[in-house]
Amino acid sequence: MSRRFLAAAAALIATLAFAAPAPALASTPPAACTVGGVAIPDGAPVPDDVPTVISCFDSVEAAEQFIEDGAPGDYQQLHPDVENARAAVAATVTVGKIWTGTSRSGSVLIHWGSGSGCYGVTFGFPNLGSGWTNNVRSAEGFNNCWSSQYDGTNYTGAVLTCAPYCSSLGALAAKTSSIVYRPVGTFG
Repeated sequence: MSRRFLAAAAALIATLAFAAPAPALASTPPAACTVGGVAIPDGAPVPDDVPTVISCFDSVEAAEQFIEDGAPGDYQQLHPDVENARAAVAATVTVGKIWTGTSRSGSVLIHWGSGSGCYGVTFGFPNLGSGWTNNVRSAEGFNNCWSSQYDGTNYTGAVLTCAPYCSSLGALAAKTSSIVYRPVGTFG
């Protein structure tokens, strides 16, 4: 091959390498997602058949507004017997948050339930859904809730209770597969 051809080929490759933007290797995860839970009376067994109803948003503010607005559509999937949309708006409350990073950093999954929080009730999330299982590094309970992080689905395996906040999950970092939110003072 001639030097002229090799030089032209090298120049073309260099031009293409710098002129065309590289495609994204992975899509950016959402900033925040929400998932609803069903209130279980204190002392009753936490069911392992709660449907996972997740909605995702570009901002934490949008996710929190969705819950404040009664989690339209999601609430009805968890409570099909409630026809009144006003009941949903009055009934939704944040019970906890988990983050993909330590110290409330990274993407957040906001758990919500019906009622006023963990006052005489428990909320169970038997699995965390795609992208969240084995990806939790900090957690916090809200509205009288402590969160118990389990390394197995359906509340099995090692457990760590955040009372109410864990800036890191220590040995359970990136191992959480299910969560139960219980009244303050109650350990998993």
